[in-house]
Amino acid sequence: MAALIGRWALAGTAALVLACAATTPSPPPAQETLVVLNAGEASLTLLRVEGGGSPQSIPLGNIGGVPQVLAVRDSEGLITTSASTIARVGLTVGQSPVVYHVANGAGTWGAAFVNDTIAYVANPLVDRATRFNFRTGDTVSVAVGHIPTAVAVTRGRVFIANANLDLPCAGPLPCVHGPSWLTVIDPDHNTVIDSIPLAGPGNARAIEIGGDGLLYVLSAGAGGAESGRLSIVDPVLRADVGSFGGFGPLPVDLATDHRERMFVISTSGLMEFNTRTRRVVRGSTAAIPLQLGSAVAVDDEGLIYAIESGLCAGSAVGRIRIFRPDLTEARIVAAGVCPVDAAIVKLPPPPE
Repeated sequence: MAALIGRWALAGTAALVLACAATTPSPPPAQETLVVLNAGEASLTLLRVEGGGSPQSIPLGNIGGVPQVLAVRDSEGLITTSASTIARVGLTVGQSPVVYHVANGAGTWGAAFVNDTIAYVANPLVDRATRFNFRTGDTVSVAVGHIPTAVAVTRGRVFIANANLDLPCAGPLPCVHGPSWLTVIDPDHNTVIDSIPLAGPGNARAIEIGGDGLLYVLSAGAGGAESGRLSIVDPVLRADVGSFGGFGPLPVDLATDHRERMFVISTSGLMEFNTRTRRVVRGSTAAIPLQLGSAVAVDDEGLIYAIESGLCAGSAVGRIRIFRPDLTEARIVAAGVCPVDAAIVKLPPPPE
C-alpha cells in the first residue's frame, strides 16, 4: 500500500510539473499580402492587406532580363523574364533570387508551381513547356501547342494555354491564327495526355481556377471592339463548357474571389463575371475606368486590387487601386515602376 501511495504521489507531482511547465507559444498567423511585380525596376512591392500600412519594396537585382510574369506558392515566388530565365525568390526581405536558365531563345512567359519542388514554365518562342525540379536542379521540356502563354495546375494535371499567334507579324495589334486551346500534361511523367479546344478569338492570355473548381481562360483576340472572351473548362471532363464575350478589346488578366466572382481587367477598365449565374455582371461598356490596367488580384475579404502600370517610361511609378466588394474605391497605393503582374499570398508577419 505504501508503494502504491508513493506512486500516486509521484504521478501527482509529475502532473503538477507538466501543468506548470512553460508552453511554446503558437506562431503568429500568416498575413494576407499583395505581391506586385514591377518590370521597370526589377522589384517586388509587398502590401499587407490588413492594417492599411505602407508598401515594402524588395529589389530583385540582376535576374537576367526584364520581369514578365509572377507565380506564387506559399512564401515562394517564381518570376519569368524576357531573357529565357526564371528567378525563384522567397517573398520575405533578405532572400536573394536564384536564377535558372531555359534553352537559349526559348522564351519564358506563364508559370505555375505543381508543388514545393516542381514548376512548369511556358516557352512561347519554341512551342514547349519546361518542367523544373528545384530540389535536383533538373529541367526537361515537352512540346505543347502554338505560342504557350499561361499555366495552371489542378486535379493533378498541368494545363497550358496556347495563344496561337503569329509572332513575326508587323502588328501593332496581335496577329491571331485562330482559336486557342489547352494542352494537358501529366506532371509525374511529363507527357501530354490531352488537348482541349477553346471557342472564341484566340490569343489566350491567362488562366484562373474558380471557386467552383473550373478553369477560366481569358482570350484577348486580335483587338476588335468586342474580341475579349472568357472560356470555362471542366478539368475533369476536359471540355470547354461555356464561352462568354463582352470584355472589350485585349483584356489582359483575371482573378477570382474563390467564391463566385471573377474579375477581368483590360488596359482601360475593370470588369466582372459571376461564375454561379454564368453572367457578365459588368462588361466593357460598364467597366470601371482604369489608366493602363495590367493585373488584378482579390483577397479573402473580397477587396479587389487593380494594378495600373502607367506609361512604363522613366521613373514614373504605377498604382494599386483598391476597391471594396461593392466596387467603391477604398484607397490608392503607389507601386513600383511599370507593375505588370500581381498575386495574393499569406506570409508570416515581419519580426518585431
